[in-house]
Order: sequence, then structure tokens, then C-alpha cells
Amino acid sequence: MHSFKAGLRNELDLLFYRRKTVVFFLFSAILPALLAASLHSLQPFFGLIAVSRSFPIDMLGWYTMLWIPLFIFLTAADQFPGEVSSRTLKLSLLRPMTRLQVYLSKAAALVVGVAALLVILGLVTAICSLFAGTGGSFDATGMFKAYAASFVSMAALAAVFVFVSQFFGSASGSFTFSIVLYAAAKLAPFFARPVSAFSPASYTDWHLLWISSTVPAGKLIVTTLFLISSCILFFSLGYFLFNRKEA
Repeated sequence: MHSFKAGLRNELDLLFYRRKTVVFFLFSAILPALLAASLHSLQPFFGLIAVSRSFPIDMLGWYTMLWIPLFIFLTAADQFPGEVSSRTLKLSLLRPMTRLQVYLSKAAALVVGVAALLVILGLVTAICSLFAGTGGSFDATGMFKAYAASFVSMAALAAVFVFVSQFFGSASGSFTFSIVLYAAAKLAPFFARPVSAFSPASYTDWHLLWISSTVPAGKLIVTTLFLISSCILFFSLGYFLFNRKEA
């Protein structure tokens, strides 16, 4: 356990040391604030445009569909094929850590990064909604449920693309293929509807079910179990490939 904690701290240091990660987090905080300020300034001219109390949920939908998946593709590509091509993965394997601990520390750092993005988005959008929004009560409970549900779906998506990254030897190839695969997964339900039930990419907006009073609890439980199972399955498959790979 001590080796894993040390490995996780090291991977988090590497993650937040990368300039692209810092830029990602800065934009994650700035974009909602800029949008809220723009809407607030335009409200006197266009009465229907305003920062509503649902602003944190509205922004969450865009982030889980586009912004956070992009962060996952980029980070997974840097952590695995990127380190293989730069020959820095050997340094991790030379530490007193098993391959499983190395793999889990990298995957855990990615999930922590996803959680940090959601926390930043939640805080910024909540502040914008309170100080620049329209009147009405702020549903903190609903917001918490939506963001917690989004974390589960994004963790499942991270597991899928950590697995995908094991097939590549370069970060650029992994990143490009991940974007194409994700776009295909998003389009597939339009041509074969049953695909959506078995694709983690189809659940990027499932947080909306948690703030709806008409969705039965059984459906929420089943979907949660599916996403958790997807996490376990794809992280396990990813480790199987990682363990067989030459550093």
C-alpha cells in the first residue's frame, strides 16, 4: 500500500507538472465564468438570456460530452504510449513497485484528475449561478447527485480509453484514435439503437436521470452497476495488456 501511495503521488506530480494539464484546468475554470459574465451582460438587451439556477447542470452536460473526454484521451495517451515512446516508463518500473501498482497509480491519477475537473466546474458554476443568476432556489442536493453520477460515468469512460491506449506506441496515435472511436461510439446508437445500452460512451449525460423525479430507482441502480462493472472490466483488460507490454 505504501508503494502504491508513493506511486500515486508521483503520477499526480507528473500529471500537474505537464503544461497541457495546467492549461486544461485553467480553461475549465475560465470558460464557465466567461460564459456567465457574457450572459449576464447581455441580459438587459435580450431578456430571455440569463444565467439560470440550472447553470451548473447545463455546463456539466457540455463538459461530460466534450471537455472531460478530451482530457481523458490526452492524459491516457501521455501516461501510457507517451511514456513508452519517450522511454520514461522504464523509470517507473525500476522503482520498488509491481507492474500492477504502476498501472493502478497511473489510472488512479487520471481518475483523480477527472474528479478535480468536476470539482472546479461545480464550484465555478455554482458561484456564477449564485451571484450572476436569476432568482429562485439553488438545488445543492440535485447538483451534488448530478456531479457524483457524472464522476461514475467519466471513470468508466477513463477505464475504456486507458484500455484503448495500451494498443499504441505513440501518444499522437492513441489520442487521434480515441477521438475517432469516441465519435463513432456517439454516432452508433443512431444506426443501431441497442448499442447505446452497452456503450459507456452513451452515459455521458446520465446525470440528468438523477435529477429527474420520474426515473425509477431500479433503473438508476442497474445503470450504476453497469458503469462500475465497466470500470472493473476495462481496467482489468488494460492491465492484462500493460503487463504483457515491453517497456
